[in-house]
Amino acid sequence: MKEFRFRLSEESLVSIFNHIDENICFLDKDLNVLWANKTYLDKLGMSSEEVLGKKCYSLWHKRLSPCEGCPCVKTLKSGKEEVYERISDEERYWIITAVPLKNEDKIEGVFEFAKEITDKKIIYKKLRETIKIEGIYEIIDNLSHQYSNILNGIYGFAQLLKKETKDEKSLNFLEKLIESVEKASKFKEALLALKKSPSLVKVFDLNFLIISMKNLLKEMADEKIKFEFSLSKENPLIKGDPQQIREILIELVLNAKNAMSEDGVISISTEKIRINSEEKVVFTVSDNGVGMDKETLEKCFEPFFTNDPRRFGLGLSIVKNIVQKHNGTIQLISSPQNGTTVKIFFPSATLQQAQGI
Repeated sequence: MKEFRFRLSEESLVSIFNHIDENICFLDKDLNVLWANKTYLDKLGMSSEEVLGKKCYSLWHKRLSPCEGCPCVKTLKSGKEEVYERISDEERYWIITAVPLKNEDKIEGVFEFAKEITDKKIIYKKLRETIKIEGIYEIIDNLSHQYSNILNGIYGFAQLLKKETKDEKSLNFLEKLIESVEKASKFKEALLALKKSPSLVKVFDLNFLIISMKNLLKEMADEKIKFEFSLSKENPLIKGDPQQIREILIELVLNAKNAMSEDGVISISTEKIRINSEEKVVFTVSDNGVGMDKETLEKCFEPFFTNDPRRFGLGLSIVKNIVQKHNGTIQLISSPQNGTTVKIFFPSATLQQAQGI
């Protein structure tokens, strides 16, 4: 059999690397990006001009120094291939492989190959856990409110009866009734104490979280529904639980999907703005669906309210609950046949907070 030999040109290699669905880049000895494939740029949400010459740890993690356990740093020291599994601040899971680039046994840089495994490892499991927990909290909140109204009525009338009653035996019964109501009230407060703040608080880039969910969102929606993304060029850093913010995005996309025909458009954007001297990150999800009338708009955040018999009616209620626990506010704009826009305003976080400074 004849030996088959061929040589790949630089242009051919670039074309091959650009068609691989994992992050590939070349770094110099100072971890500056010399070249990156299309997937690398898409996952960052940046152009080649914005990436080349920048430190990889600055681009991905907003750090001022290399990450702990960085396989590229290890490869530069050992001259050997290094493999490392990493979780980013917004809870994206990666397997990173670093291979030394040598010229006559002298290390010139690093070839980095990063495969994201977030979807397989965590996203479905944790998001379902989150929605169950948040749904329970919302039910507890609603029931506690109704429970309070009943207790307040019993307590108030018992106190009035106590003032009007002279019979000692009846007074003793009323005292026991009032004592029981007070115990029930304490039990209600204990139930409300189950509602927790965000469980996993981190400072993370909202853009990266959205980018990491693109494939999942497209799978959730009909293939004929179009997504448009407009992400801030500034770093939209927020502080909170990435899993709960993911749940917000999923709920809003599901609502948009259910309100549209097959050829609908869902737009997702981020923006940094200043309101009364405070920096905010604005997270917007809008659609061109059927919209809502005034009555629906007024009730849509109420627990158990829904116009869709297939759904339980906790979606927007849970979204509002999560936003409030992240010290944010939510604004909903909608009218019949004009679609719906949901704007969420989060307090903007800083690099100093992200690095614990």
